[in-house]
Amino acid sequence: MKRLALLISSVLSMSAFADANKAMDLYLNQNYQQAFRIFQDTAHLGHAKSQFNIGVQYLRGQGVKADPVMAYSYLTLALDNGFKMARQARMSVIKRLSPEQLKQAEAKAAQLIELYGAQGTDNLENKFSSVRSHNPTPKRTINPDAEYPSGLARDGVPGFASFIFDIDRNGVARDLVLLQSYPNSEFADSVKEKLENSRYQILKVGGTLRTFSNAQFSGLFKSSELPQDIKASIATKQKQLIGQAKSGDINAQAELASLLSLMSDLPEHVVALPKEKVVAATTQPQRIFLKESQIPTFDYQPELEGRFHNFSYLVWLDSSAKISKKVLYSKHSVAESLKSNAEKTLDDWQLSYIEPQKATAEQGPYLVEFFYNNEPRNQRFSNYLTRSHATIKSIINQPKELLADYWRKEAAKGGHAESLFLLGANCNVPLLSIAAENGYVPAQVQAAKCLLHDPNLSNDQQEQAKAWLEMAVGQGNIIAKRELAGIYARTSNMRSDLELAISLGEQVVDEQDDPWALEYIAAAYAKLGQFEEAVDKQKQAVKQAWSKDYFMEPFEQRLLSYENSEIAPW
Repeated sequence: MKRLALLISSVLSMSAFADANKAMDLYLNQNYQQAFRIFQDTAHLGHAKSQFNIGVQYLRGQGVKADPVMAYSYLTLALDNGFKMARQARMSVIKRLSPEQLKQAEAKAAQLIELYGAQGTDNLENKFSSVRSHNPTPKRTINPDAEYPSGLARDGVPGFASFIFDIDRNGVARDLVLLQSYPNSEFADSVKEKLENSRYQILKVGGTLRTFSNAQFSGLFKSSELPQDIKASIATKQKQLIGQAKSGDINAQAELASLLSLMSDLPEHVVALPKEKVVAATTQPQRIFLKESQIPTFDYQPELEGRFHNFSYLVWLDSSAKISKKVLYSKHSVAESLKSNAEKTLDDWQLSYIEPQKATAEQGPYLVEFFYNNEPRNQRFSNYLTRSHATIKSIINQPKELLADYWRKEAAKGGHAESLFLLGANCNVPLLSIAAENGYVPAQVQAAKCLLHDPNLSNDQQEQAKAWLEMAVGQGNIIAKRELAGIYARTSNMRSDLELAISLGEQVVDEQDDPWALEYIAAAYAKLGQFEEAVDKQKQAVKQAWSKDYFMEPFEQRLLSYENSEIAPW
């Protein structure tokens, strides 16, 4: 217990990575040094306004020694990321630079742009694509309705809520974690009740039942005709948020993303097309049909760096529904082997129009999105089975300021922890790790679980997972306590670790019924040679698992091991 208390106190005393809003507050209160440090963090995520602010502080010598070379470099970086206000400020800096200094400044700017510019290797824009974007949830065998909260339904208030969860080997949703509930928590209560009473198809691979991880479900509550007062209120709110978002307020950017998601009828079919690539399209082209058999084929490539790969093309179709033109649309670099695979797929496609009689001329642009899953085979989870996916969408061009995805990513670049979590929830560890270090507990737990699901988990990865779980334990998170107890109970033989596993597990079962926590307590007692206690705890685990519809075989096998005074395998 003493070790656990020390762990918690050390976590609580940690100073969290802060966001661009916090940095601006510090700057306005003339706490320039701390503001500079935080702006530097968010600038290195690719946040253009923070890059501009760093340039201004270098120019004025606020919180850092005045350095016109560095001022020029960061202002140039901000320009590369689209922050136009930096242009005039940079002109004033140029007047202060000698020819030699200007040469140095341009070289430094080039270095920064290579790392944090619009196409920079460390810009978050390059990390948004590292997510399992296609993770088809098993079919529901029991599918109850989600009830529209009565008071909100009566008033016509729209909303949505989404969760991420695992599906166990009995087809039951476990460890439901709220992603979002907007505009209030009542929508989450309704969706959670639905998921708790749902049952899913049980997946079997090679004769073995598998868990499905990181399933997501979002429930939308919205009548076909909103009351006029609700419409007016939403319009006013949206106008207010757009103004705040454009000024750089990351909280407003995040809420605007949620509001736009809620109110868009076809959020996935709206994009902001760059002027240099295509003439603006304000109406959708003819809808197209893609057969399941036309999905690209892909096998695991151990030499390919990275687990998840997402990229897209703009394509145009002739009147026979063959692709007549294609343009790579993604901003980040794409592995040549995947690009070749995708382009061969596009060349081979013979598509079909939903209404072919209306497609008398070239149609487009369409957005084709490719997903490739390069995670290794896994004996516990079935997610790796979906190796590739492709979609083709007829799209509408709109200004980026009206796109939820744009504002969500802008908020993330500014260090907005919830946005980083939402974008990274499906095991985009680079994004989750930033939110985790920012002190966002759901991201700490999710990042740790994503690492622990890896069949090739390294010692360094396990230590990182433990560190994130310890941070979440310091904030009292139940899942983190259970997962950390599991690590110690399964992987360690040290008495101090096993006693900590028991302590953490007991904290969990004091708050809620959790057969897994009881299993970890039993496993720790068994390793300590206290088999009588192990049998007692495992019997409790078996009883709870039965009552809560868990897959029983491993619970019963471990009980038999402890009754024979044997350590149970995992």
